[in-house]
Amino acid sequence: MKQERVLKEYPDSTRLLDGKKVTGIGNLILTTERLAFLHQVALDDKQTESLQKLSATAPLSKLLDYTLTLHKKSFQLPLSSVISVKVGMFSLLPLPRPCLRISYRSERKKTAKTASFMFYIPLLKGFYQLEITTVLVWVWLINKAVRYR
Repeated sequence: MKQERVLKEYPDSTRLLDGKKVTGIGNLILTTERLAFLHQVALDDKQTESLQKLSATAPLSKLLDYTLTLHKKSFQLPLSSVISVKVGMFSLLPLPRPCLRISYRSERKKTAKTASFMFYIPLLKGFYQLEITTVLVWVWLINKAVRYR
């Protein structure tokens, strides 16, 4: 069995979108098995200690499983459930911004759902890294991971 590994991560400033609202801020992580969105959380000392122990000894899959439990709205999508990945537009006045749209099959209801993510790029970094290129790289990587899974 292959060990799960991280292919791409966008830390600390990925926005989870629901319609015209931002419903969460956190990390978007693409691994060889899944796509995970981890909401930002403030850890207490006990959680920090257990996370440090886990990161030193446990495989990535156990570490991700643990971090998903730290916030009730963190979630994961198995790559096998992904139907399509494309660039969308998030209407943030005055200019629309590109976002990542992922259609997937819900495990429980067997219906198609969509998750949307917007990447926040700090102003100084934004001069050489455009949002559209960031979204296109994610689209390409997710499609490739789904294809070669």
